Parts: sequence; structure tokens; C-alpha cells
Amino acid sequence: MRKMIFAMAVLAAAPAFAGSAFWTGNVRYVTTVSYQQGVNCEYNYNGQLFWRTFVGSSCPSTVEVY
Repeated sequence: MRKMIFAMAVLAAAPAFAGSAFWTGNVRYVTTVSYQQGVNCEYNYNGQLFWRTFVGSSCPSTVEVY
């Protein structure tokens, strides 16, 4: 019984599975509503393409997907 409670506690404390999406090389330069420079970067996660916006001028090569 004690082992089962311990196992359940470990599983409950484990973080959610996260995968990595990889930058496709596509980028769009934007200006935010607060007039900051930013970039829209396209990422590929298992064949699914999506865009993320970052403040600055470069795209991270990978991002975590939850």
C-alpha cells in the first residue's frame, strides 16, 4: 500500500510531456502594438506548422510544445 501511494505521488508530481518544435526558417518582421520590434517565426511540430511571435530580431531554433 505504501509503495502504491508513493508511485501515485511521483506520477502526480511529474511534469506534463513536452515535445520540441523546430524552426522552419520562415520569419516575418513585425512591429507590436507597443511599437517594439518583433519576429513571427514558423515552427514544425510533427508535420504541423504554426507561428509564434517573439520580441527582438531572431528566432529560437527550437521551442517547447506542451
